[in-house]
Parts: sequence; C-alpha cells; structure tokens
Amino acid sequence: MIKKIIEKYSAKQKDLFKTFFITFLFGCIPFAILHIILNLCGIIPVNFNGQKVYGLLGVLVILMFLPLIALLFTVIIWLYFMIGNLLLRLLKKLFYG
Repeated sequence: MIKKIIEKYSAKQKDLFKTFFITFLFGCIPFAILHIILNLCGIIPVNFNGQKVYGLLGVLVILMFLPLIALLFTVIIWLYFMIGNLLLRLLKKLFYG
C-alpha cells in the first residue's frame, strides 16, 4: 500500500507552477472584489506608501497588487511542494530502489 502511494505521488507534476498561480489568482478575486466595493464606499482604505487611499486610485492599487499576492502564494506553496516531492523521491530510491 505504501509503495503504491509513493509510486503515484513521486512523479513530478507538469505545469504545477502555472496551475497554482491561476488557482490562487482566481481564489483571491472574490476578496479583491469585496475590498474594491468597500473601498469605493469609503469603508476600508488601501494603505499605499503609508497613505490611506480611497476611490479609483485604491481600486487601481488593489488590481495591481492582486497578481503579486497570487505570485507570492504560488512561490511559497510551489517550494513547499517541491521539497515534499524531493523527499518522497528520496524515499522511493531508498526503499524501492
């Protein structure tokens, strides 16, 4: 049973970084839309260079930082996945040669 799990999950995934990025980008969009609505209503500001920004400039800042936040999440999770995949492949070589 363990051998089947190691065999199944030790292969490198193709286009994993792209998949993570698209997933995190579209996962952040509802929160960005909520933040844009609250920003336009003057409820929650966007802090940009130490200044509270409202209105269309706030919307622009949110839209500019959305891909950067998704990229940050993607890099962290991708590195975490690659380290785990490396350890799994080492286990495969160690126990099942």
